[in-house]
Amino acid sequence: MNKVIFFSGANPPQTGGELYNFKLSQYLEQQGWQQEYVSLHEKKHYLRLSKIPFFGDILASLIFAIILFKYRGRGILVEDHYFSKYLFLTNIVHHVFFQSKIVVVVHLFYNYDSSDTFYLRRFINRTIEKIKLSFADLIITSSEYSKSEIVSVGINPDLVHVLSPGLDREKYNILSSSLKSDSKKILCVGNYVSRKGIIYLIEAFSQIERQNFTLHLVGNRKNNSSYYNKLKNAVEKLKLTECVVFHDGSNQENIKHLYASADIFVLPSLKETFGIVFLEAMHYGLPIITTNVSAMPELIEEGKNGFLVPPGDSQALAKAISTLIENPDLIEKMGETGRKKVAISYYWEQTGSKFLSILESLKGEEGEEGEEGEEE
Repeated sequence: MNKVIFFSGANPPQTGGELYNFKLSQYLEQQGWQQEYVSLHEKKHYLRLSKIPFFGDILASLIFAIILFKYRGRGILVEDHYFSKYLFLTNIVHHVFFQSKIVVVVHLFYNYDSSDTFYLRRFINRTIEKIKLSFADLIITSSEYSKSEIVSVGINPDLVHVLSPGLDREKYNILSSSLKSDSKKILCVGNYVSRKGIIYLIEAFSQIERQNFTLHLVGNRKNNSSYYNKLKNAVEKLKLTECVVFHDGSNQENIKHLYASADIFVLPSLKETFGIVFLEAMHYGLPIITTNVSAMPELIEEGKNGFLVPPGDSQALAKAISTLIENPDLIEKMGETGRKKVAISYYWEQTGSKFLSILESLKGEEGEEGEEGEEE
């Protein structure tokens, strides 16, 4: 039977990772696969148990194993790695006792970084990540950078498949260029969390000759209020309140209008395993300024469709922004290069088709194991 059980986050999706999971699920449904989409976000009150010292993670994992026991033997399990520590006992039960195939989708290692210079911390976090992935029959991730991080914890590279996200072209249809005006916009779309490096963008914006440019920041302020407050305070301290605008990340229609009316896109992330917002920005013909770490160089080619700067360097960021502001022709040239790049690639249909092939190969393995059991 063609069936999968998705263990994912919020539905409807609120983050890029959740959107990735949801799109894979949608494609399977279109191809006639039966599935159950289990939103673990709805059970977040159990996730809070992990905050209990020493025994929290074990307790949360035990409760999820009991709750999710009803899905035993129903099909291939596909789980978001973000929840893997809560699904550890679930994976043991389903893998050992019911021989269920398990596919883990890794969007980001939140604690482990292969470049961490503190050896003991890197060793401990690497070991934890390897244990969390130990029951995965296959691993899906979104970039070559992310695959290299997964392999660095000791995972067989043959188990890791890179499936780039797609661009939701129907959602982000290009609006009329009449939205462009004499008032120029620099746009940043990314949740208000420290990993996105937005504080450095605000500092950079304070250092440049802004001319008639304004800075527009889009993010989810409700769940990340402390960092949002830090950003607001920085804007006030640097006397930028009249030229920096904060937008609610849940207003999709407004985001579409901001993309269509913006001139430059900047997201100075400290770490990113892909960044669907880069595809969206290039779709709208915007030059990109981001950092030269993790997966960003896979999408942004220095000097072609944008600029890459060192992470956490507001001066380098300011220089890159100033270069574009002072060269309108370069804005147009880089934007067009980016638009052509996404026009010929990054389709969800391609991603879904590859994912389907992976699941079918797993299903074939199940059949072979069953035949071997009968022979014995």
